[in-house]
Amino acid sequence: MPHPQLFERPRITTNREHRNNPRLSPGPDEVLVNLKFSGLCHSTLHQWRGNSVTRKKHCVDGHEGTGVVIAAGNEVENIKIGDHVGIQWINRTCGVCDADKRSDFVSCPHARMTGYSVDGTFGEYCISQACHVVRLPKQFPLDIVAPIICVGTTCFRAVLESDAQPGSLVAVAGPPGGPTTLTCQYAKVRGCRVLAVSTGDGSELLYKKLGVEYYIDYTCSADIVAEVKGINGNGSDAAILIEGSGALLKGALQYVQPKGTVVVVGLPPGTPVGIDVCKLVSKMAQVKVVPYGGTREQIEEAILYFTKERFYQPCHVFALDQLPQVLKSMQVEIPEGTSPEPALHYGGQLLGEAVIKMPHTEATPKPQMIGYPPTSQSTFHQTNYNIGTFLAYRLEELGVRDYFAVPGDTNFFLLDNLLKSPNLRMVTCCNELNAGYAADGYARVSSARIAVVVVPYIVGSLSALNAISGACSQYVRLIVLSGCPATGLVNSDKFLHHAPTAKNKDQALQAFQGVTAASVRLESVETGPDVLDDTISKCLDSSLPVYIEIPNDLASAACTPPSPLSRKVNLKTQPHVLKEAAEAITGLSLPRLHIELLAEKLGCAVLCQPDGRCIEESHPQYCGQFWAGMTNPEGEHIVMSSDLWLVIGGNWSDLHGVMSSNKQENYRMISVDKDWVELPDGKHIKPVNIGALVAQLIMSGMKPKTESIPRPKPLLGCLPSDETETPEAPLTLRSSISGIQELIKGHDTLLCDAGESWLIANHILLPPEANCHLQFPYCSIGWALPAGFGSQLARTRGRSIILIGDGGFQMTAQAVSSMIRHKANPVIFVFNNLGYQIEASQTAMHQGPYNYIANWDYVKLASSLSSKPHAPSHNPYASKEDEEREGSPSMFALKIKTIGDLRQALDRVDEEPDKLAFLELCIQPNDVTDDLRRLGRMMADRSAEASRESQSPDSEEVDE
Repeated sequence: MPHPQLFERPRITTNREHRNNPRLSPGPDEVLVNLKFSGLCHSTLHQWRGNSVTRKKHCVDGHEGTGVVIAAGNEVENIKIGDHVGIQWINRTCGVCDADKRSDFVSCPHARMTGYSVDGTFGEYCISQACHVVRLPKQFPLDIVAPIICVGTTCFRAVLESDAQPGSLVAVAGPPGGPTTLTCQYAKVRGCRVLAVSTGDGSELLYKKLGVEYYIDYTCSADIVAEVKGINGNGSDAAILIEGSGALLKGALQYVQPKGTVVVVGLPPGTPVGIDVCKLVSKMAQVKVVPYGGTREQIEEAILYFTKERFYQPCHVFALDQLPQVLKSMQVEIPEGTSPEPALHYGGQLLGEAVIKMPHTEATPKPQMIGYPPTSQSTFHQTNYNIGTFLAYRLEELGVRDYFAVPGDTNFFLLDNLLKSPNLRMVTCCNELNAGYAADGYARVSSARIAVVVVPYIVGSLSALNAISGACSQYVRLIVLSGCPATGLVNSDKFLHHAPTAKNKDQALQAFQGVTAASVRLESVETGPDVLDDTISKCLDSSLPVYIEIPNDLASAACTPPSPLSRKVNLKTQPHVLKEAAEAITGLSLPRLHIELLAEKLGCAVLCQPDGRCIEESHPQYCGQFWAGMTNPEGEHIVMSSDLWLVIGGNWSDLHGVMSSNKQENYRMISVDKDWVELPDGKHIKPVNIGALVAQLIMSGMKPKTESIPRPKPLLGCLPSDETETPEAPLTLRSSISGIQELIKGHDTLLCDAGESWLIANHILLPPEANCHLQFPYCSIGWALPAGFGSQLARTRGRSIILIGDGGFQMTAQAVSSMIRHKANPVIFVFNNLGYQIEASQTAMHQGPYNYIANWDYVKLASSLSSKPHAPSHNPYASKEDEEREGSPSMFALKIKTIGDLRQALDRVDEEPDKLAFLELCIQPNDVTDDLRRLGRMMADRSAEASRESQSPDSEEVDE
């Protein structure tokens, strides 16, 4: 358990105490938040210095927290589990006093303050009254927005209180750092002309970057008042004083115009202020003091402006145990006599820029590294084993709990023996293709990272082949078990049913050779166990599918009992490779990383390919996806302006590089795959154990290069939905994306089918612990629906959220029947845009009558896939619960045509989480993402270019 930060002894800055912050239960009107980040407000610095003597003893500090709701009281209505929220200064009020009624919550006599009278945000958990937590759209980065909850909102309110209008000249006076730069930017958003009165090396260039029209260095100016009035002859319309000194306040009262406003954000305790009241009255100027923070609505508005307008704001992320050192560094003491304005340096530039990252203590399964043996232990034991029960033992040992099956006369005996294990569940599917897809989805999410599918001889195998090919393209571990006629029949000259010809009984074995690490048939009971173990080991070591045919007579044949599976791993790490890679990384100034493994060690910007989103997207270093020419142009600029790319497990298909070939960038790439390394000079080294290489780099002495992370970071995810949209407004693709963004929670898995769904995923920011899967670049349309079924069965937390077009759904619609039968509860979004829009003319890829499909009533179809039987059940294996459930499935299906329909549907998904949710989104055919239009144009151009090249004679033929 991490230790929250609290203050035990006021005024003693060298001693900080720690204690455990237990996970508590929220009250009826409260929420419990799992904190991810917390900003550092200046009041924290005051408390550190011992200025808050009335503060509750043993209280955890902090009041700028951001995180995820993990529990809510039964009276909470507008906040749900999984929502992203912020914890602010106001933690709880009575709700009935006059102060509360006028939203003056600070004046509530029963108010409780976060980090002051109740535990604050420098810990893993925090409780707050729901009406005071700040609602954060999930696409807003939790680290960046944390300081806006108090510091940023205070600056935003200061601009509002100044009464400055568009075109007004506003002077913002204060020390360099977060609050001053934020105030300047909020004033710019309001349309004001801004004068920055500040100091510091490089400050003038910084403020010019923000669009500030005028700049005065108050430490160098001989007469600030004269300089300000010299700008327009009259002085500023308003002045905003960020925490500084009495001298700056006195100056502001002199250079502000008659009837102008001076807003004081804050002064250090004990600062002397000399004001000539008579002059103030004669000038008819106003002096306003802005309290810190604001109401929930004010904070949400400040964050919305900050995010949508792309404010520049450095963000320095520190670990919780670094908090004492951070506070000390913010306490800049100026020797007496060296500066007439020592208070100007109070707080340092980290104020409003420092963010504390909370430690994460929840245990999560650690995926096995390539080359390591499985760690599960089988509890299934028999006195006498046969090939089938031997295999059942092995599957449990691998961590498999479910296997997908389509029964047939050639695999009955194999299935009978697998069913003898009470620890394995058979999941039957309507066809072999869907079974293969479901196994693919299961393997991606299961902690075992492997799945099993059982099919009949040849007809079933070839039907599943397409799914196995897709798994091969993405290194998904699948074991395909095919039944087979008895050994004597297979070796005979007889024409066997399911075989294409009398002589071609090996058709499936041959077909699978190109997409598996091994394609074998058991030949005898004596060699069978060794062949099984060897083939399974190849699956694990290569991270590729394998295909095994088991003849009927061998499935029940007695064999030796299994011993623990052992494998030989031949990958060896070459020390000189590790050294060369580390030196290449540390020797350059702007490295970029495409996955998370080395992110925090390198300290650099992190980007992921669309099919490799493997870092928490709330991570401070995450800068979005890298798909050149398609999405995230700011992220693409980061990559293309870098010195070095460290690419781990990268894919470079024609779809990944629609705009250009990765070969053009090899000069700055260190490419690391599961067993090889390629350096920028073209040197290729193999074999290399990727686990050992990554561990070596993490333990190396390389220096983090945080300067490569841009500010502001790329704006990721979709913008929040327009709240002005009426419930009757037609459903749009943008509102659908926004709704999905609101729905997805931590531990959920997004599965996106080929086409527009890929590009929709580009605009969804994944919350912590969530993940996303695409079948990219294999692109088998219809994959996502059954893969989502398998994913849902594999998971222990969260839900599968499936995005699929109407064309893709028609390919694999039977998977919904399997979901209902096996009580799976994914959320299915079917985008009904009346055809294959990725192929149609709207995307400029290719036009033709084949892009248009029959329009189904998808809701009625889904609802019809479980019906009461026409006769009493004759299934001796069905439970009473199964019989009662027939005709009344645990699911609902809704057709969504309007914004109101969407909101009601999303509410119902949250209210009935145990039910399968089938949502048909009725989208206009011409409503597509800009990304899809770009993809269509680029693919069409590439196809046309290739066609021209193939038709034109080469240069030698022209010469002849």
